[in-house]
Amino acid sequence: MKQKIIPIFFAVDDNYAPLLYVALESIISQASPEYEYHFHILYENLSGENIAGFLGYNHGNVRVYVTDMAERIAAHAQQMHTRDYYSKTTYFRVYIARMYPEYDKALYLDCDIALNGDISELYSYDIGDNYVGGITCETVDTSDVFTHYAENYLGCRLPDYFNAGVMVMNLKALRGIDFERRFFDIMSKITFEVAQDQDYFNVLCKGHVMFIPIKWNKTPRPDGYIPLEEIKLVHYNLAYRPWRYDGVHYGELFWKHARKTPVYEKLLEMKRAFTEENAAYDRQWMTNLVKLARKQGNSKNTFFNRLLNGDIVLIS
Repeated sequence: MKQKIIPIFFAVDDNYAPLLYVALESIISQASPEYEYHFHILYENLSGENIAGFLGYNHGNVRVYVTDMAERIAAHAQQMHTRDYYSKTTYFRVYIARMYPEYDKALYLDCDIALNGDISELYSYDIGDNYVGGITCETVDTSDVFTHYAENYLGCRLPDYFNAGVMVMNLKALRGIDFERRFFDIMSKITFEVAQDQDYFNVLCKGHVMFIPIKWNKTPRPDGYIPLEEIKLVHYNLAYRPWRYDGVHYGELFWKHARKTPVYEKLLEMKRAFTEENAAYDRQWMTNLVKLARKQGNSKNTFFNRLLNGDIVLIS
């Protein structure tokens, strides 16, 4: 009997390639033999060495495909607002539904994750007719500034704001609403600077999100700690990066899988090369992000007000 396919999408460039090796290792090492796992790696500026390295994971019930997105994004590249650690790869998830009509459902995962269980359990969630299955964003949930920004500026009241780095995507439904066209239409009318593509996803999917337990997208925040044995997926975002800092919660999971990758020594070197100057940059980056969220959240000319007043019209 033919195995059921689980499509899993990543977006990457050479900067994040070392982390993707860890994510892949963590998924494949715990994958159920009952499924066939199709990994689609969408990339820009990826070396031949890394392409070959990722293709090297092809074996047994694992299939790896790599796709250069340069031509695909050319028409919208100038619209894609980027800053700091963000690159154009963050927008690649927008194209998945239309690019892959053979799939009605898929997973999208950021590269800075590690699994603590079988990813097929996440894929198995029945999200019904919702556009996505998502997990609440802990940064927004636990910060008054970001909560106010989400509710006042975007019009997304908590707890209905999700992190777009881990999603069960209903590709059939997204094609049905022509999500890609809607996404770039709203992007042409307003630039979301705080969480960029994540904010667009939340605005466009509002009311059509099934929320999945936090164990499938747990950040290593010092507040709200959950024992690792109760967690299925750790998302090492913002400042919680074990390849930079000591003492990161759940860092042992990252290094457990990192040791099995061909880039283990490179990851160790990245950590050794991380300086106090780099750490100061991280702190200033977060300070600036909080200031931006506060400024926009307190603005009278919010996206939500402009939407209500008809200054911005979302296409249907």
